[in-house]
Formats: sequence, C-alpha cells, structure tokens
Amino acid sequence: MGACLTTIELEKEAFHFSAAHFTLFSATERENLHGHNYQVRCRISCSVNDHGLAFDYTGIKRRIKELCDALDECTLMPALSPWLKIHESSSHTVIEFGGEELRLPKRDVRLLPVTNVSLEALAEYLGKMLIESDQASDWPMRNLTLGVSSSPGIWAEVTLTK
Repeated sequence: MGACLTTIELEKEAFHFSAAHFTLFSATERENLHGHNYQVRCRISCSVNDHGLAFDYTGIKRRIKELCDALDECTLMPALSPWLKIHESSSHTVIEFGGEELRLPKRDVRLLPVTNVSLEALAEYLGKMLIESDQASDWPMRNLTLGVSSSPGIWAEVTLTK
C-alpha cells in the first residue's frame, strides 16, 4: 500500500491582522485608502509517519501569528508598484500617485515587496514568507496553500511547493 497523504488545515482566530491599503487599478485609478480585518488560513499537504502523525505544527502556527502581527495596525503599501513613488524620511513615508500625495508616519507603514496590495498579492507574500522561514525545513510538506480573506466569504489562495 502506498504512503498516505493528508492535509492539515490551520485556521485560528489568532491568524488575523487589521490593516489599511488601497488597490491600484491603473496608472491613474485607485481605491480610496480603507481598511480590512484580514483572516489567514493555511493548508499543508504531507505524508503521515508510522506513528500516525504528519508533524508537530506548533512552529508553523507560531510563524503565521508572527507574520500577521507584523502587518497588524499598519498601512500596507506596494514597494514594487510601477505606479507609485515612495519616499522615506527619518519620520515619514510619502506615497505619490496621480498628482496626489499621502504622507504617513513611517512607523505606521509597511512597504511590502509586491506590485499591488490585493488579496492575491497578500496570499502570495505571506505564503512565500512562511515557506521561506528558517523553521520550514522541519515541516515535511509537499505543498502549502495559504489563504487571505478581507471579509466573510471572500478568499484568495496561493499554493506553493517546498
């Protein structure tokens, strides 16, 4: 008989963050700055060992919580957007778009290595951060699916292979 493959799904109340953002639609159109209470969930496909256990997923739960905490109560901006100009001083982050200027305290802004702050981009960013964690080598996964929700019933998921 072949090896058993199982899926572990981790979806906890603690896997959340509240953040402001705007989605860019073109070089001239964007949403207004607004916020969401995001939820994160993770599914890991892996083999079950001889003792009936996939692996100890305490570390992966801890890492997801750390990633969420790092984005909590921040304004998320896409550092790789071709449509934004972002300048940082010692105390402020200035975002320029279409003749407008948004000036925010630097401590409130997280510049993410993405081209847009969308659910899809957040799922990919968080999934990559998780799979590239130092601890990930201890997780015997075949693949990882990470989902991000901005409201009930709306999710974007990315599947990454280790």
